[in-house]
Amino acid sequence: MIKPGRTSGVVLLALVLAFAFWWVVASDYSDTVASGTYHFGQSGVMSTLVLKPDHTFQQELTRAGTTDRAMGTWRVLGQGGISFSKEFLAVPGEEIEPDGTSFADIHKPLGLLVNLQMRQYHVLWYGRHDTSQDNSPSGTYVGDEEGAPATLTLNHDQTFSQDVIHLGVPKHAEGTWSFGKNGEIIFSSAFLKTSGEALQENESAIAGNPEGSNLQIVIAASSDSGVPTFHKHQLLW
Repeated sequence: MIKPGRTSGVVLLALVLAFAFWWVVASDYSDTVASGTYHFGQSGVMSTLVLKPDHTFQQELTRAGTTDRAMGTWRVLGQGGISFSKEFLAVPGEEIEPDGTSFADIHKPLGLLVNLQMRQYHVLWYGRHDTSQDNSPSGTYVGDEEGAPATLTLNHDQTFSQDVIHLGVPKHAEGTWSFGKNGEIIFSSAFLKTSGEALQENESAIAGNPEGSNLQIVIAASSDSGVPTFHKHQLLW
């Protein structure tokens, strides 16, 4: 006959071992975990993505009856970040990086399932060029994105002018800016991205902490169907 005290000890040990196993699995964001086949289906777009152990990927994307295919490379960055080469076929709601690459974050619901959530924002840095001591954000700023010279001028009347050169092609824009509830700067849709293109309907450009010498401008995308997510094909799914 097993004594109650010994039974409790066995149960407690089993729970500890089970938790330890779960913790090891839940905290694993290695290449092995990232590799596999993923499926995407949102906003009328279907995509299959295969991440191979040799850090290459294959992708199919179907939109409006047309299927495109791509091959490229991927790599893990930090704790659960994945960077895709420029060949990656962007999905609705994703915000492409200034250099044309795509970025995703590994999410593990319950610590076991694996999803890839595509990044919906990227950050542009503009450093102040003039020497004005005025506390106003008005002034001239220069972008720091390599290979894409950019100048942004904020005027006192809350208009702005911007020049961006992308792949040798100059682009000019004029628009407006305003202060948000928390003092951030909100730019109108005329704002130019590093690509030289204006903001799309689902994108915004907002700079926080405008009192400093730099403007940290966040370009963010939104999607009616939520965060664009690739779901990994696993035994449970």
